[in-house]
Amino acid sequence: MGRRTLAGLLAGTLLATLAACGSPKPGTFHPGGTALSGNTFLPASPAAGSGGLTWPPFGSDVHIVMPSWLPGSGREKQAVITAKDFLLAFLYAEYKGSRDQRWTSYVSGGGVLDGLKSTLGAPDITTQSFRGTIRFSHIRAFPDPSLNGDIDVSECFDNSHSENTSLATGKIVPDRTPADQHYYLNTDVLARHQGEWHVVSVYPVIYYPRAKECGP
Repeated sequence: MGRRTLAGLLAGTLLATLAACGSPKPGTFHPGGTALSGNTFLPASPAAGSGGLTWPPFGSDVHIVMPSWLPGSGREKQAVITAKDFLLAFLYAEYKGSRDQRWTSYVSGGGVLDGLKSTLGAPDITTQSFRGTIRFSHIRAFPDPSLNGDIDVSECFDNSHSENTSLATGKIVPDRTPADQHYYLNTDVLARHQGEWHVVSVYPVIYYPRAKECGP
């Protein structure tokens, strides 16, 4: 996800996932009026469970900023923790050139799982890593408007302070991403099965400036 946005990586999953879910629309996002309770800023390799999350062993050249905010509802809280763990694990898969599969434990459903595997297997993913700072913000949780019992978890994503690197040489890969596409709102749909939450769908991202809360 360094300079390749999550939007690009998930593009291959959207058609299969949304078709399976009847193409539901995400709920209204309300970024205003609620302050985050602080951030977890973790360079290098935090121990598993830091901040209540499972942190992959990123190198010292990577910094992840993850809001510590959690909803008051115990049900929504567990969904948000799972969504955060999924985002971290998926980032790590890209950091390792798709050579790490821990993210799959947070995903359920053939459409989204196969789509993510396919996009992570693309040559520009398997030959690259990234360095720098990735920032998540404005995390919120709310009931999915179309899928009864499911919870949507939205977050802003900012990779403007990271850069892709070649796994073969370690050199920086030129950035050709439009500037506004380094900032966007992402929404994952989570469902609970046998007491565990899993990502079962992903909505199309909303780029800045449409997602005003996610801008620089």
